[in-house]
Amino acid sequence: MDLPGRLLLVATLSIPAPALAQDPPLIEFRRSLQLDLAYERETDGNDRDREAAISPLFRIIADVASERTWSGFVEFDLFSERVWERGERRTTTNTARINQAYLQYDDGFELRAGRWLYRDEREWLIDENIDGVMARFDLGDLRIDALAGRVGWLPRTLFEPTSRGDRIGYYGLLAEMEPVDDRYVAAYAILGDDRDRGGGEQLSLGLRSWGELSSDLGYWADAGLSRGRDGEDRLKGYGFDVGATHLWEDHTLQPRVTLAFAQGSGDGNPDDGIDRAFRQTGLQSNEGRLGGFAKLKYYGEALDPDLGNLRIMTAAVGMTASDTLSVDLVYHHYRQLEDGQGVGGHLGDGLDLVFGFRPRDALEVDAAIGWFAANDNSDVPNRSMAARIEVEYEF
Repeated sequence: MDLPGRLLLVATLSIPAPALAQDPPLIEFRRSLQLDLAYERETDGNDRDREAAISPLFRIIADVASERTWSGFVEFDLFSERVWERGERRTTTNTARINQAYLQYDDGFELRAGRWLYRDEREWLIDENIDGVMARFDLGDLRIDALAGRVGWLPRTLFEPTSRGDRIGYYGLLAEMEPVDDRYVAAYAILGDDRDRGGGEQLSLGLRSWGELSSDLGYWADAGLSRGRDGEDRLKGYGFDVGATHLWEDHTLQPRVTLAFAQGSGDGNPDDGIDRAFRQTGLQSNEGRLGGFAKLKYYGEALDPDLGNLRIMTAAVGMTASDTLSVDLVYHHYRQLEDGQGVGGHLGDGLDLVFGFRPRDALEVDAAIGWFAANDNSDVPNRSMAARIEVEYEF
């Protein structure tokens, strides 16, 4: 890190939290240190690729007048990343970036403008920092979110004006209600408009539900359509994801079992002018929890695919010991629905082991290792492995 970055780090660490002794304080600061370690390996015949990365990060969050009609929020990172890739020289990147910075009005309805993070329940639709505006209306049991913006419309990295995202404008309308206690239903429409010449438009439409069928049985159900055009092709795909987790909460180890089934349509005829492959919104991360407190990539840590032209069957077992240690063992069976000749087949299998460790409120440790083994006739790497450790300490 250069001298200005070091000085900024020292100055930031010296800020008291809260900064101003009012009740409630005008400005509240939260800080955290994070360390991410990642390793990936792929084997395809005689070819082997390996990549390792270490990423320390310091984050400061400032809440301004958080309990007042007008408020503000800023999330700022100092970030460094070192990457080792087989056959390449080590690369180091030092970055100062603004993840969020927005102004908010909240009086009967909520209006937010700037750069803000939006996440849906399972991050199946959106998990992104969006530059734009969002309005939220609470109408009794019904909540409606309307949003418009782009990812990286303004540079995210300080002093790098070229650090912008794709020229895709997103416009969304998401409605959610709780007709029965602990059971939610929702509908959404999200339009992605690619401003590049011939970029096309994608409209994602869908219905979803999640919650608890009983005190020990949770569920989710997502169903979506992708419509619009990509160049000269019309989009006409469908996708769904359903699953349930049974939790024995009264047991000391709180064991749990999860079964899930997901499918995204494929396109067996790429030359007929209609693309029938399902496409997610492009804003999703496909990360969630299966009854524990450790987040995982629920379509597989190693393969980590988008849900398109795939059928994924998932079975998982897990436990949470003393609210401190969470463990999940997850199996995935992948099938490709269509290839260029309209024929599908077994793509491969994956196995993930995920840990979450919470020794104290301020410290979170998540770790995962995943393996994927391809079918001999598939066109993906024969074997792959991904491992990660993520540590966060708030102070």
